[in-house]
Amino acid sequence: MIYVVIQFSCIIYLVFNIQPDNFALMEYLLIIAAIVIGLSAVVSMKLKNLNILPELKKTHHLRTKGVYRFARHPMYTSVLLLCLAFMLSNSHLFAQIVMLILFIDLILKSNLEEKLLTERFQNYPKYRQKTGRFLPFL
Repeated sequence: MIYVVIQFSCIIYLVFNIQPDNFALMEYLLIIAAIVIGLSAVVSMKLKNLNILPELKKTHHLRTKGVYRFARHPMYTSVLLLCLAFMLSNSHLFAQIVMLILFIDLILKSNLEEKLLTERFQNYPKYRQKTGRFLPFL
C-alpha cells in the first residue's frame, strides 16, 4: 500500500505544479506517447485485471500481447512519461527529486508485482527475459 501512496503523492505534486507556459515540443510528445501507451495497456489488460495495488486478483491473467509484448509494465511507462513531461515544465529542483522518488517507487512496486507474477505463472520468467520492464529491451 505504501507504494501506491508514494506513487499518487508524487503524481499529485507533479500535476499541481505543471507550468504549461514552459511546454515545448518534447513535453507534448511525451504526453502523446504516455496517452497512447496507457490506453493500449488498458485495452490489452482488460478492466477486470486492472488493480492499483501491487497484488494479483484471483481472476488475473498474464498478458503478453499488444503493448505487453514490448514492456512488462506499460502502465508505469505511461505514468513515467507523463510525469516526466510535467517535471520538464517545472524548473524547480524539488520536481526533479519527486520524479526520482516516483521512478524508484515504480521500480520497487514492479519488483513486488514481478515476484507475485513469477509465483503464479510458470511462464513469467521466460516472458521477463525477452521483454523490457518499462521500455523494450531494457
